Amino acid sequence: MNVLLTTSAAPDFSPFSTKEKRFPLGLGFLISVLKEAGHNVYFLDNYLNPTNFYETDYLIENKIDMVGIYASTICYRDTLKMFHALEKMRRKGKWKGKIVVGGPHTSVAPDTIPDFVDYIVQGEGEKAVLDVIDGKTERFARGERIEDLDSLPMPAWDYFVKLPYCDSVEWIKDRPIFNMNTSRGCPFSCNFCSVGSIWGKTYTFMSSRRIYNDIVYLKKKYNIKGIYFREDNFTLSKKRLTDFCELLLKNNVNIKWACETRVDALENNVIKLMHRAGCRALYIGIESGSERLLSFIKKNISFEDVKRVFKKCREIGIKTAASFMVGIPTETLEERTQTLALSEEIKADTTWINIFVGIPRSELYEYIIENSLFQYRDKNGLLYLKDHNQLVDQFYAGKASAKIPTLNNKIKYLFYDFGQRFKGNV
Repeated sequence: MNVLLTTSAAPDFSPFSTKEKRFPLGLGFLISVLKEAGHNVYFLDNYLNPTNFYETDYLIENKIDMVGIYASTICYRDTLKMFHALEKMRRKGKWKGKIVVGGPHTSVAPDTIPDFVDYIVQGEGEKAVLDVIDGKTERFARGERIEDLDSLPMPAWDYFVKLPYCDSVEWIKDRPIFNMNTSRGCPFSCNFCSVGSIWGKTYTFMSSRRIYNDIVYLKKKYNIKGIYFREDNFTLSKKRLTDFCELLLKNNVNIKWACETRVDALENNVIKLMHRAGCRALYIGIESGSERLLSFIKKNISFEDVKRVFKKCREIGIKTAASFMVGIPTETLEERTQTLALSEEIKADTTWINIFVGIPRSELYEYIIENSLFQYRDKNGLLYLKDHNQLVDQFYAGKASAKIPTLNNKIKYLFYDFGQRFKGNV
């Protein structure tokens, strides 16, 4: 079978940043699984470089039997556009293939998917996509949890390396730096997050040996200089983390790396080991400087750990990136001031202040609706709280594309975008 896997283009208006364009590893695993099963796989990344393949003869010329679309809530407007364009082709008899959709949006908002879409894959797709092709599943294909992630083939690096993805991180000078994803699921209960509705709370991960082997392969094949572990909980398994570090040290693998983590997963001796093994940056979500709010959002970390980890990283030479939120439901001005004060105190190398937006299928989302705390719900279901635009003025320098997407703000954005393009051509 000839299969096209594709992504959706980023919107002009979004409360979240869409600038980071790294290897889409979820699709990379699917490509490899499909190829191992004997299928021909084509790939177009509209998130990286938007295309209108459905307005050309691409599907006919390549004899595409199935189009699989990765759908995220932020980019769902473009996903819908593709759905309807493909269905129009089918109604006109120009193409007779199947339409399949997967990705996080299928779990958080399945009711928004048109009835003519043939298959909806929820959760992990590696087994489900083969069942779809073999006709062994209902329209809603719930992907089985893969307990042994080591059983997965490597993602299709060869599809990605020739495309203009970001291969650097601001905390490490060397490049190329490839992103890797070695774990799935999250056992924590942060109520602003919808990851649990997508992956579930069961945490699965590749072994330290598998990660080590993949890095050695990538160094030899692509001469990589670093790895960015772009996943929620790289350090959650202390044994895996320490075994991984020891493998790098024992075999003199010279690689720099960065990862995402929580402060409560990092003891001082572990931080030192990570640094010896090449760790040069940590991306840490703190969220708030208010103890009450940390409890309210069920973050379950202590300020003692926050200050300890950032201090230790500073002492031994690990760069840090700290992520905070403002505008959390029930936040007071005093608590916002506490958040900003903590961001100053810990002296992270990079600090991100993010404005809270309610995400479908998160626990806090339901709380916002029940208490009528939002001003606007967009077509994708995102909830903007009542002081959202004022916070954009304060923390995002009034960026029009991050404001509530009303007609007036869209007009302002168009004028701003035109002005920026004009300046670039002068």
